[in-house]
Amino acid sequence: MKHENKTTEQKMENSKRKRSLSNRGVEENTMAILESFCSYDSSHIHDDRLAFLEAVRSSAIVSENRSPPTNKMMKAIFGIMRDEKSLEVIIASYRLLCELEKHYPRAYLSNGDSELVVFEEAWSPFAVGSDGSSSCRNAAEKGSKEPINAADFHLLLARLIEGFDEMESSETKLELLAEMMLFIYLITILEADFLPRNQAFLANSRWIPLRESFLNKLLVSRTMNYKGLVKDCLNVISIPFTPMDHDSESFETTASKLSESSDLALDLSFPEVQKHACEAVQKLLVMMMELDSSRRKADTQNLTTRIDGQRIAVVDLILDELSYNKDMISPFLQAFDEPELKMEIVSQFLQKYTAKSSTRHRRSTDSVDSSVPGVFKGFLNDTSTKAIVKKLGAEAIQVLLAHALQASMSISKDKLVEISGLKEDDGSNPLGHFCKNLISAFTRLKKIDAHLEILPIGKEALFTAASILSAGS
Repeated sequence: MKHENKTTEQKMENSKRKRSLSNRGVEENTMAILESFCSYDSSHIHDDRLAFLEAVRSSAIVSENRSPPTNKMMKAIFGIMRDEKSLEVIIASYRLLCELEKHYPRAYLSNGDSELVVFEEAWSPFAVGSDGSSSCRNAAEKGSKEPINAADFHLLLARLIEGFDEMESSETKLELLAEMMLFIYLITILEADFLPRNQAFLANSRWIPLRESFLNKLLVSRTMNYKGLVKDCLNVISIPFTPMDHDSESFETTASKLSESSDLALDLSFPEVQKHACEAVQKLLVMMMELDSSRRKADTQNLTTRIDGQRIAVVDLILDELSYNKDMISPFLQAFDEPELKMEIVSQFLQKYTAKSSTRHRRSTDSVDSSVPGVFKGFLNDTSTKAIVKKLGAEAIQVLLAHALQASMSISKDKLVEISGLKEDDGSNPLGHFCKNLISAFTRLKKIDAHLEILPIGKEALFTAASILSAGS
């Protein structure tokens, strides 16, 4: 077995050496296109950059004898995307970087998705583990070709929030669009690096490769305001966007159309790019929550050490922020579309405000029904219902319950059985059980307040629950 692993490593090393030699000539030819005009004032710089990008695409993607671009070439493409003021070139560099990531991933699974392969020497847009003086530099600063560190990354996210209202001119809008595309690209890289590492960890419990992921290194960086990052994620996700008149298109399709025109395309495409930036932020939040879940598993298996440090769970920070700003509950849950994670957030949020029963003098007849999901623990009787309404408010409760039902309809049956507190072999319908508990909770709310106004979202949830029960009867 050791001999086979050694042979595989030798083959990979030989392949890398051959690739390095062939790439050297490609690098010289393509970089010469950029270096032919050194001045940014050159009237040819726009055409030269497009020619360079096309040359890289041809050699790395289109050619039959294609080979991956060198780190110098990748750095040049990244620098063009951040430095350029032409919509056409920004789009072209963004699309090329994303295509190269798909063709030459730095981390992937092989051997039937059981073995993690990581090219540590591959170029990266992140300066992870580098918390030096560059941490004070604005990530959106034009002309910078340096990688993004933790502080830069957070500043870029914060800039998205600040910039949504700064649209006085096309120049300002183009700058913000470029920053959003940069952020979307960075999330693409984080996701491509994190997912295979996390999948490998869940399969073989090897914690160190997951600890070395870009995402984990960003979050544990000394220059990262972790709590502020989570708060900014919630703020972005909760921003309402104007829907497009046409059917939703992929970002690549939208991007290709952008390069065909100027100000008009910028105005028409801006909401679509905002939407994709918001989706990228949601991906970041989901990855952080998945990392927390894997970290908990690693802790229980004694795989972590003091070097891993401690970090408050993302869900706890979300609950704190929603508790502080209840007006954010509805827009956040409306935008957040990961059903299992949404159910976890709603369940923990409601349980946070559920009165805890006294175990000292509690009678056996008052024990909590284990078949009632955590979402509905606060609505078992009039006393607990009044308590949770007093703390949280009837409107917020209706929103939470409605989104819990929405999430339950997208969760797998096995997972819903677990959430509903049912036994797998008792033959009950977990979704029907959930609907009965939801109707019961709304009935309690109406019982303690006869003048309670059922919100439209509450009426829709009740109608849906009743329809599901009627169909299953």
